Amino acid sequence: MKTSVQHWRFEDGITCPNPDSQHPMEPPPRGWYCWVYADDSMEFKEWMIRMCPTADCTHRFNSGNPMTTVYISDDKEATLFQLRWM
Repeated sequence: MKTSVQHWRFEDGITCPNPDSQHPMEPPPRGWYCWVYADDSMEFKEWMIRMCPTADCTHRFNSGNPMTTVYISDDKEATLFQLRWM
């Protein structure tokens, strides 16, 4: 299966994304975030359910392209994700 992981980043839950903004924002929750484009979205979804059960995966369309936004708060699950998909 061909899978592309994009925008992989870690948020510490403390730092605001844009501290120079005129409108302060709450920082996003601590964890890892990314977008995933998978040729076989069902295989990806099943792997995530089995190996990263606490992750939040939301299927979306980005300009018509099917993708999944992923949020992983658990350190071990984030490591498993990186080992498998990156």
